[in-house]
Amino acid sequence: MKNQSKIIYHDQEIIIVNKTAGIATVADRFDAHLPYLLKWLNQQFGPTFTVHRLDTNTSGLICFARNPEEQKRLSLAFENRIVTKRYKAITLGTPQPEVGIIDAPIFKSETSNQVTISPKGKNAITHYNVEATFGSFSLVDLWIETGRTHQIRVHLMHIGNPLLVDPLYGTQDTFFLSSIKSNFRGDRTEERPLLSRTPLHAYELTIPMNDGSVKTFKAELPKDMHAVLHQLNKVHSRRRQR
Repeated sequence: MKNQSKIIYHDQEIIIVNKTAGIATVADRFDAHLPYLLKWLNQQFGPTFTVHRLDTNTSGLICFARNPEEQKRLSLAFENRIVTKRYKAITLGTPQPEVGIIDAPIFKSETSNQVTISPKGKNAITHYNVEATFGSFSLVDLWIETGRTHQIRVHLMHIGNPLLVDPLYGTQDTFFLSSIKSNFRGDRTEERPLLSRTPLHAYELTIPMNDGSVKTFKAELPKDMHAVLHQLNKVHSRRRQR
C-alpha cells in the first residue's frame, strides 16, 4: 500500500506527520512486512522515536522525536497533559447534551486489542462538542485529556453514539450512499463503500517545543470524510425541504 502521509514540520528535535488512514504507526505484531510510519521516517531521517500513536485507520497529526532525550521530554509532556490533541469524528446519532464530558475508565486486557469501560480500568476523560447534525448523524469535535487505547471510539460507544464506521465498537464496517439515499439508482450489488474506515481525524496538535515555545499544528479533514459529510448534508438538506 502506498503511504500518502505527509511530513508537515520537522526540525532537529521533532517530526510532525499528517498520517493517512490505513497505515500503522509502528510495525504490526503479526506481519512485519506491512508498511508503517516509523520505518518510513527512519529511512528519511535516520533513527526516529515514537512519542504517541494513532490507530491504523485514524488519520491526522502525530508527533515523533529525533533523539531519545526529546522522546523522553515529549513523553512526559503527554503524560502530564501539557499536550492538546483535538479530533473530528462522524457519529451515529447526536450526543446529548451536545456539549459535554465523557469520564469513564478504560480497561485493556493483555489478551485482546479491544478495550472496555470498566471500574478496573484507567481513568479516561474525553471532551466533546457537536458541530453539526445531519438527521441521524453528527460531526463532533473532541479533545482528550488522557490518551488511552481506542479512547474516543469506546467513549462514543459508551454514550450510545459510536463512529459511523467502526467494526470493533460500532454497528458496521462500511458505509454506503444507498443506505441514506432513498432514490439511489445505482446497482447496489456493485456499489463501492463511501467509507470503509473509522471516520476519526486528529486535526489539531499543540505541543511545547524544546525552546520553551508552544506550537499548534493543524491538518484539514481528509477527502473521504469530506465526501461523507457532503453527501450527508445533501440528503439532510433535501429532507428538510420536504
